[in-house]
Amino acid sequence: MIEHRGIVQRIEDGRAIVVMETSGCSACGHGSSCGIGKIAAGRPATVLTLPASPGIAAGDMVCVALPESRLSLSALLGYLFPAFAMLFGAWLGAALDGSDGATALGAIVGFVAALIIARVAVGLLPGLMPAPQLLPLRATPQVSQQEFHHEH
Repeated sequence: MIEHRGIVQRIEDGRAIVVMETSGCSACGHGSSCGIGKIAAGRPATVLTLPASPGIAAGDMVCVALPESRLSLSALLGYLFPAFAMLFGAWLGAALDGSDGATALGAIVGFVAALIIARVAVGLLPGLMPAPQLLPLRATPQVSQQEFHHEH
């Protein structure tokens, strides 16, 4: 799971408006591979609108969690599949006609067909796209120095 903390600003029509502090994104261990850091683009905070989980209210500290496995699958479907379809279309155009125009046309047709197939697949199987989840963060009870020494 890829996780990032935020605060629920408000709830509107079953959707939570979550503010996530992104000023510390450059110091995070994920660096340039973090999607939230890329969305932030130097801004101190990022606002996301997500489906509200039951029990979440305005002012709650939440964790925005995104399953990595679905993120990888959607990246394959959105980037790798169209690239391979474009190459296959170019190869097919070159094999059928051999001209540069047929190769270019085959590449375009392959790319557009892959985008259409991906769009239809996501429509039929909504689980292909990663859906962020809002998980409430429970405050951990603060243990004073005196209580800590008394227990140990």
